[in-house]
Amino acid sequence: MKKKILLALFLCLTLILTLAVAGCAKKEEAETPAEETTEAMEKEEILIVNHTSLTGGLADYGFAAQEGVKLAVEKFSPFTAGNVEYTIKLVNLDDKGDSAEAAVTAQNAVDMGAVAVIGCLTSGNTNAAMPIYDKANIPMLSPSATRPDLTELGHGNFFRTCIRDDVQGNALGTWVVDLDYKKVTVMDDRGDYAVAFADVVEETLKAAGVEVQREHCQEGDTDFSAQINNIKNNDSEAVIFTGYHREGGLLRKQMVENGLKDIQYMGGDGIKSAEIVNEAGGKENAEGTLCTFGLSQADMPGYEEFKTAYIKDTNKEGAGPYSENAYDAVGILVEAIKKAESTNGTDIIEALHSIKYTGIMGTFNFNEKGDIEIGSAVSKFIIKDGSWVPYTQ
Repeated sequence: MKKKILLALFLCLTLILTLAVAGCAKKEEAETPAEETTEAMEKEEILIVNHTSLTGGLADYGFAAQEGVKLAVEKFSPFTAGNVEYTIKLVNLDDKGDSAEAAVTAQNAVDMGAVAVIGCLTSGNTNAAMPIYDKANIPMLSPSATRPDLTELGHGNFFRTCIRDDVQGNALGTWVVDLDYKKVTVMDDRGDYAVAFADVVEETLKAAGVEVQREHCQEGDTDFSAQINNIKNNDSEAVIFTGYHREGGLLRKQMVENGLKDIQYMGGDGIKSAEIVNEAGGKENAEGTLCTFGLSQADMPGYEEFKTAYIKDTNKEGAGPYSENAYDAVGILVEAIKKAESTNGTDIIEALHSIKYTGIMGTFNFNEKGDIEIGSAVSKFIIKDGSWVPYTQ
């Protein structure tokens, strides 16, 4: 009898313990934090190539683009798109300012597995590299390639955060008309950028009744005596050079040496470099030089903060040419990847065509061709006491 009672008690105790353990398990399961049951965030490194010109005649522009991209990557990386946290690996590639080298550099970026490219720096190099990036379906965002037809060549992967030279050329030509010059020499360096720019300036001037003499040189030229003689013989009141500062500075130097200091000297964004002062033979020779330069920095809501960061990082006196455009190129690219939730080229390109982005330069988007659309005017600058400052007259 006692054995039966003991057995019954043992079975009851076993049942109670089993129920208690099961209850604890259910309670523990119910108290498990929700985040422990969600899918873990994936992490991925993506390669962004800054394809620019770090050596050659435009190394100062290339440095500025590199710095703008660097500051943007530091700001935006890592970022989350969908369920993936992306970290940007930035690689700077130098095409040496040469169009043949640009094609080689582009193929290197493709072979490295670039998800997107910031660049190229110049219109000629962009034209050489675009087909290679297009074939590889890699989005390409240039901060400074301004030749008008670059977005009309059928390469749907190309975008730019700078304004076209038909816009800038019209503004420069109109400025000359407003200054009331009647006889003008327009000179290009036969390069992709300079010729297209000069064509628009010349067309604008002629439409306003200005007498225009067209001159040409070659990138790398150092002797402009023939062109200067033509300027003298034409009694030009202003000379507009549409090439880059290396030749532009030397042209101004030789103009002064040949008694043409009082002729107004002007140019576009290609001459807006601190280097032109020394290239022109010093502050006195360069004084009063005028230029247009892309979008008005005075209208950019984030420019002063960006300039402060640029100066702090580089110890330069100011932010370099097109550095803000390079920064915003990275910013809108990151937003496109976020929207697409993908690093596939087709998805990113589609997203770039459909987003409106607010960055340093203000709020902008790309049109169907890939050109920037932004409500900002072309800016004007003058050299005073050896430095470019905003033109306020």
